Amino acid sequence: MPLKSGKSQEVISQNIRTEMASGKPKDQAVAIALSKAGVQKKRNGGIIKGFSPIARPQRFVGEF
Repeated sequence: MPLKSGKSQEVISQNIRTEMASGKPKDQAVAIALSKAGVQKKRNGGIIKGFSPIARPQRFVGEF
């Protein structure tokens, strides 16, 4: 059965159910459904877009 296109939670959930019914593992079904929707799974509160100036490597000058 073809997957539905769309970004709503309802469409993504339906696509996950469809993939699991066809015998795919849950993790793979989620990845396929999110890929079809064009959405990335967020980890630990979101996607890091860049590093803050504090986290960048510091250049140390002088003797240690």
